[in-house]
Amino acid sequence: MSSLYIFLWTSVKIALRQLLRHKVRSVLTMLGIIIGVGGVVAIVSLGEGLRSLFMRNIASQAATDIVYIMPDTPMRHGMWVPTQKPFRNRDVEMVLTSEYVASAIAGNILDGAIVKHGWRSERVLCQLVPHEYFPMDQWKLGRGRYYTTAEERGRASLCVVGSDIPKDLFNEGEEALGSQLTINGVRFTIIGIMKSRTAMEGGQQANTMVFVPLQTGQARLTGNDDIFYMAIKLREGASILQAKDDIGARLRASRRIRSGADDDFKISTTEDFAKFANKIVNTLIMVLGIVAVIALVVGGIGVMNIMLVSVRERTREIGLRKALGATSGYITWQFLVESITLTVVGGLGGLVLGYAMGGGVALLMKVAWDFGWVPQVPASWIIIVFLTCTGLGLAFGVYPAYRAGQLDPINALRYE
Repeated sequence: MSSLYIFLWTSVKIALRQLLRHKVRSVLTMLGIIIGVGGVVAIVSLGEGLRSLFMRNIASQAATDIVYIMPDTPMRHGMWVPTQKPFRNRDVEMVLTSEYVASAIAGNILDGAIVKHGWRSERVLCQLVPHEYFPMDQWKLGRGRYYTTAEERGRASLCVVGSDIPKDLFNEGEEALGSQLTINGVRFTIIGIMKSRTAMEGGQQANTMVFVPLQTGQARLTGNDDIFYMAIKLREGASILQAKDDIGARLRASRRIRSGADDDFKISTTEDFAKFANKIVNTLIMVLGIVAVIALVVGGIGVMNIMLVSVRERTREIGLRKALGATSGYITWQFLVESITLTVVGGLGGLVLGYAMGGGVALLMKVAWDFGWVPQVPASWIIIVFLTCTGLGLAFGVYPAYRAGQLDPINALRYE
């Protein structure tokens, strides 16, 4: 065992000596490995950091006893948009009859509503929601107040606006709170201004939203009882799976969906959102990782090329070693160790570069869009990088090492 250890350690020392003897060439050869590994590590660190951020936000913003119901419709510009089959007030009433449901919040969305004040106008996302919506979605009020249930039932023309609305529609120094604006030509009074949200919490779109009472919006803006989404609070101790089945059955009856036909709505929980976030991150890592893997393969080809050059340059040395008793196996092993050392050292450099790149991108996004997170490199990925680089060294070093081991000592000594 000790002789094997000495043999391995001697081989590594010789390999390192060869790398240091040709510093520039070694660095240029490792550059492909460094870039490839750096790309993989940067992508993984950003992806894992983003995953962790998603999980924290989902855990902090969504309760486990709330289910969300939306029509089965795609997203546009990162937001759910109204569908041809919205819910109706009768659907909400039907859901409330479930033994698993404690309460329900319903709302609608006006995508691209025209909001005006004076000569300025903006196209924004207008939400028609009851006052219970704000604490559920963890909105924080900057100034003013929310509208009350009594005001909603009285169809009061009041609204709460995002933090950017006063900047976009009002002159500098002009007070927005208590002032009036029009939404699609209907006049409303601003009674509250939200605190600014970060990019992860909705960013610019959240800060330019306008909120009006649901019944007011239905009566004065849409002219119907369309409802785009529901947030259902379950009774304490209720089974989420049983609740989803029961609510789904009631909605199918209310929306007159035939037996055997697919649902035209989706019921989602916090766990579903977490799975969706994981799917996005995994897809991102996979797609971008393919590019980094290509860089690794190119780097491996560079290693093979430089090892073939090294074999040609050291032909006389190989002949001398064989003349002094070195076996073909020893020569093959020596060059294989040099190839592996080259890729492993490059991999370590790639680890440092990748984490630095991930941190730089996260910092840039934080400064530019107030949307950043802490890159994370799982310990398992350090092992994966080490094994991958070892595998690259083996795969692209076998042929040069084999050629070195098969050289005829007499012909090698004559080589000039």
